Amino acid sequence: MPNRIAAAATAALAIVVLGACGSQTANSSTASVTVDGKDARMQAVKCSQIDWYRTIDIGGDLAGVTAVVDQHAQPLTAISVRIKNVGGFTGAYSQGGNGDANMSFSGDKYTISGTANGYKTDTNEPASAAFKISATC
Repeated sequence: MPNRIAAAATAALAIVVLGACGSQTANSSTASVTVDGKDARMQAVKCSQIDWYRTIDIGGDLAGVTAVVDQHAQPLTAISVRIKNVGGFTGAYSQGGNGDANMSFSGDKYTISGTANGYKTDTNEPASAAFKISATC
């Protein structure tokens, strides 16, 4: 009988621990995205975290944005922003590369704005586009 109680307690503890880990690494969120002055409506938003790096995925396979934020840096820093077919633009910003990005954080809301380099999706011509991403994680 004591072995059954110990086994049940161990199983319950494992469920609580695994549930807690899952809730810290990913959650559903809200976001707004503007690229080249055009607001994009995207329903799917997912925030996840590994160590000090927060990843914000907005949209899906055909169109979306992925941003990576270094939460250990003071102030918080946008490491990269990848824009895929949003507002007629596909391109990226990467820290230390071309383009620029400014980052702010308040409560649980991340705001990243800047310029990404890439191309117009309808003509494949090189282009730069201003972007603004606001996400609550």
